[in-house]
Amino acid sequence: MSQFAFGRFKPVGIEDRSVLEPLLLASEPATCESNFLNIFVWSHIYGTLYQVCGNRPYVYLTSVDELLFPAGADGDYPPPDELAHASAEMRKQGKNGVIYQVKADYLEKFPEYADSFRAEQESEDFGEYIYSLQNLIDLHGSKLAKKKNLISQFKRDYPDYTVVPLTAARLADCKVLADAWREAKMQTNPEHVEGIIEEHEALDRAIANYANLSIEGVCIYVGAKLVAFAMCSRINSDLFTIHFEKNDLAYKGSGQIINQETARALLPLGKYVDREQDLGVEGLRHAKQSYQPIVLLRNYNLIPLEK
Repeated sequence: MSQFAFGRFKPVGIEDRSVLEPLLLASEPATCESNFLNIFVWSHIYGTLYQVCGNRPYVYLTSVDELLFPAGADGDYPPPDELAHASAEMRKQGKNGVIYQVKADYLEKFPEYADSFRAEQESEDFGEYIYSLQNLIDLHGSKLAKKKNLISQFKRDYPDYTVVPLTAARLADCKVLADAWREAKMQTNPEHVEGIIEEHEALDRAIANYANLSIEGVCIYVGAKLVAFAMCSRINSDLFTIHFEKNDLAYKGSGQIINQETARALLPLGKYVDREQDLGVEGLRHAKQSYQPIVLLRNYNLIPLEK
């Protein structure tokens, strides 16, 4: 088995999907960070590198100095001494040596991690919102009544709406809607312009590489006009993540109905959806909490002990 070495890292390209995606899926990750589509479309922002040791992919985000936990297939977790070696190799290069996105069950299975690291739970800003797909379809209860009412209003206002799968033929419409959404959000959220631009660049990469990525998706049209779309992919056998979701703000209820119809499309394929982090943005936090997640998943970071 190849041993971890900093010099073995290489950039992530679309051609690496055949190597990385099966390893990531087999590891049954519980985080959207360990998803090939996410890794690839954001790699130009984060300067993402990877190497494979045995059947465990080590992914490194250079711009933020984050080495992601390499879960391995079928629960084949790296022993703590392997992580300690990787951390030491990173620190030799002037990096922080922290192992990010470690599952809670790893800490339980390998308590000897404490010989080399201390564990620190991620802040709520980086917690991932996990929802039941069935709950997002049903929208039961008084806390979700407003969303259900907005969907009903959308259906009344636009009786000619249609829900169709995302296909290559519909990508041009998605691009037009995404461009308009970006311009509108940059006007109303000037403090978040950099993040809006970066997300738009990631979406453009997903569209440009659609044929070579495992993308599920939904489009909603009113007549011939696209008013909402979502792009998703699988994290593990039960869990999907929503990478991009855009709606035309002029169509009241379009945001709520794309959420519901995406869940409906994914339900035959899984049980849960990860709508990712709020990053401490108050508007995002309110929106994500309002859909009543079943859990806010907060993994752990392993911080090397001073030696």
